[in-house]
Amino acid sequence: MQEIRTATADAIQRITTVVTLGSSLFLQGCGGSSTTTSTVTPPAQKTIAQIQVTGQPVLVFDHTKDKQPQPLNIPDAQITAWREADGTVNLMVPNYEVYRMRGPDLLHLTIDPNEIYSGSQSGGEVPEDLYNYHHWLMGPYSLDGKTFYTLTHSEWYACLLNDDCDQAPYVNGWENTINSLISTDGGASWSLNTVNGNHTVAHPGFHWTGSTALTDKIYLYALNHSGMFQPTRVIKEGSYYYAIAFYTHRDFSQVDPASGMYQAPVDENGFALLRTDDITNPNNWQVWNAGGTYQPISNGAITVFLPQQNGRALNAPPPQIIFDTVAECYILIHTIAGDGSSNPVYFMTTKSLANPAWTDSTPILGTVQLITDPGGAVHGFNDANYPSILDNNSTGFNFEFTSGSPLLFWSTFPAQYGGDNLARDIYMVQLSVTYR
Repeated sequence: MQEIRTATADAIQRITTVVTLGSSLFLQGCGGSSTTTSTVTPPAQKTIAQIQVTGQPVLVFDHTKDKQPQPLNIPDAQITAWREADGTVNLMVPNYEVYRMRGPDLLHLTIDPNEIYSGSQSGGEVPEDLYNYHHWLMGPYSLDGKTFYTLTHSEWYACLLNDDCDQAPYVNGWENTINSLISTDGGASWSLNTVNGNHTVAHPGFHWTGSTALTDKIYLYALNHSGMFQPTRVIKEGSYYYAIAFYTHRDFSQVDPASGMYQAPVDENGFALLRTDDITNPNNWQVWNAGGTYQPISNGAITVFLPQQNGRALNAPPPQIIFDTVAECYILIHTIAGDGSSNPVYFMTTKSLANPAWTDSTPILGTVQLITDPGGAVHGFNDANYPSILDNNSTGFNFEFTSGSPLLFWSTFPAQYGGDNLARDIYMVQLSVTYR
């Protein structure tokens, strides 16, 4: 597993430039102006001027004390949280062997020694079309604090079909899907959320079973990962529930082993905005196309985007999102993939997910200077840190909101300085949003 996830940071690096979108997608977000025909002066709309670090890093999950005997009780995706009906707060330690920390709030958490989901025991099914191999739980969502649903980051590898995963990195034939899991006991245990015989939300990656690519074993020679990766937490706007995933599509028709061409070129790469009007049903999810248009994911019409700075697309890994109740807009945070470890965390905003118009991406002040892993004196961030944003004062069950004092969470990744990659910790630091 250590080898798989160490390679993941490289596998998700942006290999080609994202399809360039029209300027209609990147406008003024929270800073947008409006017009009115009323003679009454409306109240001033607050906008976000900046986000900055205002505290020192705090150790949340200490592998030397909190890690359970299961080796994979380590963070391996964006950190998310949920609140049960009785007020108990849960913080996910995300992996396909899943544990949680619990307490009265995000500032006072202790490890729960009980595993809440085992991907190797509840999943681990080899047939590709079952979409039930290894699931990472990416962000529980509830309407009542008792029954929770989560989207997953679900990995499967072509080498499983030929029983030769020891001959090359698993990720070379990695197909990633998004599935739906359910908990009926406040998040203490999870199972597939099967509705009308289906638990899969999205499986747009290359289908290996019966393919020439599988027969030729091209995964032994080149990286050919594809699919939808690492969805954010679910967040509600109007009558829809939204999440953002990372989508990579490859053109396998270009593979030609006879001429030494084993890698299918990437022809689509970036963020994909997803939504459904029924969080309880995995069958109804749609994907954004342009403007305010969404289509069923199964149609295959997936439009991707990446954060922008002055018209240039940034090499961003999967993001996280939260709603700011003061500026009344969505904040998306991300860092940079495959460019060392000393990057800032950035933010961008939009007033709407139904018809998104994102601002340019802006660094969160102070993040590049943070010591993010004292074990290697690492400053700043990269995709292996999985930065996430949560607010201890968020109302409801799902930690969807911030009112100006969010917390930035991240995990360490000791492999980047030659350390033990099973010795990962979770840290947090206080942020402050400045409004104008």
